[in-house]
Amino acid sequence: MQAEIENEVIGYVAGKAIIRDEDGRWFFLEIPEALVFPGEQIQSTDLTPLEVLPEIEQKLVLAEMEVK
Repeated sequence: MQAEIENEVIGYVAGKAIIRDEDGRWFFLEIPEALVFPGEQIQSTDLTPLEVLPEIEQKLVLAEMEVK
């Protein structure tokens, strides 16, 4: 049985929980901020790749997460 990849909530930006998996890929989940906490693990099936957002929004999210 293969272990589930870890998907950790890193922060919250513009109505979205921002998640990074153990391979360094970025995702988001539209969810009220009160329902998620940094460090929490999120199921892979609930995630959307950050790349589907408009480029300007991707840059905003990554800047907030301090990713260069």
